[in-house]
Amino acid sequence: MKKTFLLTALAFAMIAAIPARAQGGCDDSPENPTLILAGLAGGAYAISNVRTKIRARRAAKNR
Repeated sequence: MKKTFLLTALAFAMIAAIPARAQGGCDDSPENPTLILAGLAGGAYAISNVRTKIRARRAAKNR
């Protein structure tokens, strides 16, 4: 499950980065690809963190 989630997040980040580079690079691009990728990485980290906390709560309830 973890590996599938990681690969999906990585594929999504790569797909999001393609349009950012399609305009001739970072010099004349209206969006900042670094900020886009940082936002995606932050979102993936937040989702992973929430999933970890939910699993910890479930494990504590099952004891």
